[in-house]
Amino acid sequence: MGRYEGMAVFVALAAPGDLLRVRLSRVRKRFALGEIVEVLEPGSERREPPCSLFSDCGGCDWMHVSEAAQQRARTMIVRDALQRIAHLTELPEIDYVSSPAQLGYRSRARIAHAARQVGFRARASHFVIDVERCLILDESTQKELDRVRDRSPRGRGEVSIRGYGDTLDIGVNRYSVGENAFFQTNRSLWETWLQLVLNACGEGGLAVEFYAGVGFYTAGLVKRFSRVIAVERGAHARDAARNSNAEIVEASAESWAPGKLSGLAPELVLLNPPRTGCHRSVVNAVRDSGAQRVVYVSCEPSTLARDVEVLAPSYSVTEITCIDALPQTHHVEVIASMTKSV
Repeated sequence: MGRYEGMAVFVALAAPGDLLRVRLSRVRKRFALGEIVEVLEPGSERREPPCSLFSDCGGCDWMHVSEAAQQRARTMIVRDALQRIAHLTELPEIDYVSSPAQLGYRSRARIAHAARQVGFRARASHFVIDVERCLILDESTQKELDRVRDRSPRGRGEVSIRGYGDTLDIGVNRYSVGENAFFQTNRSLWETWLQLVLNACGEGGLAVEFYAGVGFYTAGLVKRFSRVIAVERGAHARDAARNSNAEIVEASAESWAPGKLSGLAPELVLLNPPRTGCHRSVVNAVRDSGAQRVVYVSCEPSTLARDVEVLAPSYSVTEITCIDALPQTHHVEVIASMTKSV
């Protein structure tokens, strides 16, 4: 973001400290969108992207910025969301966990194909960029991309690929992962990520987990709590049942939480919602549950902040950890730990 005659101008593919000549592509009353015409003076954090397709491919958007600048920006995004949206005036120090691999980390992806082109969609376009080698895919997932390219699929469409099979061993846990099941993308962070969340959860009597997925965290919770209830629906719930001996409730969080949570008085509530955040009825139920601790794992700081604002009258944010789950992109995962206010 830069400013021109007092107006905020958002410019894709800019870097901190750049001096740019920009063409305004869309102008509104209080802001504008711009496209780079020329980099007059590059900022100190700008670098040559390691991928030759970066300027066209829409898969990565921060590959032109140093890792140090990416870390500062992600931390700033999280802090800004919690201050501006959740209206928190005091925040704990934000911890940051870097990905061990900045390239070659991605274990799954969604591939597009059209007119015998196979790869990723162009930036802000439906056009497919032909990609033979993707620098952020891990070796196994790159082989899956090779197989899709070898088949040379006809017509237009998308296909999901992943570099792992139906079972995964992470730490001491073995997971069954259905064909269409969601699983965290960054292979190099799996063990660290799991341990961070479990450490935030602690141990005790009853833990209730919402949006449990295939039971990535559930399998660890059952070793730390005497009773674990995990809520998930559909095929994910059946995977979670295979992956742990928790009490799996096959239902949506919003249908189960309002009527069931209040009578349980759990020691811990673990939330791991999709990018859209928790359903409002779930956040309300958690706020009124009397749980001693709430741990929220988020892939979207803005919806995390929205939900934290609802919880704030009953809970204080005590720890925040940013995880560099998708290096070379603006995405950031956040673990927010909250304790019941006295």
